[in-house]
Amino acid sequence: MRILFKTLALCALLGISMSASAQCTNANLSAWDATNAANGATLNVQAGGVAGTACKLAVTQGPNKNGVATVRDDMATPEVRYRARFYIDATNMMATATGGAHRFKAFVAGNLDNPVPTTIDTKARPALLQMFVVGLGSNQARLGGFCRDLNSNGNRARFGSGANPGNVSLQTGWNSVEVEIVVGAGTGACRIWVNNNTEGTPDWEQTGIDNALLVGVKRANIGSVGATQAYADVVGSQEVYFDEFESRRQTFIGQL
Repeated sequence: MRILFKTLALCALLGISMSASAQCTNANLSAWDATNAANGATLNVQAGGVAGTACKLAVTQGPNKNGVATVRDDMATPEVRYRARFYIDATNMMATATGGAHRFKAFVAGNLDNPVPTTIDTKARPALLQMFVVGLGSNQARLGGFCRDLNSNGNRARFGSGANPGNVSLQTGWNSVEVEIVVGAGTGACRIWVNNNTEGTPDWEQTGIDNALLVGVKRANIGSVGATQAYADVVGSQEVYFDEFESRRQTFIGQL
């Protein structure tokens, strides 16, 4: 099991009272294996997280669709079963977005050492799971994206639209999002839980996946891994918040 942002939540876990302004500094980003802010995107640590935690990560896309503002979790070896849970508050984005053209990539779990060839994906994306936050207008948003699956149309099992989309809508305020990736050649699986504390009833799942070509999850990025230019133009200045990222191999994580 690996818990990140532990430096941000440690005092809360131990019941220690501490000034948020003293605790919540960008030095806390050292809890991650790497951080990246480029092309006008920003990330910083702010006071006031989910469920009474002291801090949260604030991300803006900036004016460029290629803006990147992420923190990164690296695994020593590829994980053939990977679970992650995080909280996201996209209220500011939801209030500004007017439709599905307004979307940004919020979470990617993949393996850069074993990307798929361009015959399978023209962009050779190394993602086993790629997740967008999609604005719908009227203060609404949903998750969208795919899990790599050579058995699905386009070699991707999509979620959030199309066949078997599941209920992956987001509410204003904090949302818990949990994912599970199982690697296998026809025996793999992907599952997503949104504001859902029941392991047996994921909001979206795809079984019988063939994702073995990617070997396993070796890196996860969370924040903004790029966006549409429409998002950058209209929503790029809005802050989106993340908190309480945790990853494991086996057991269900659940909500705080």
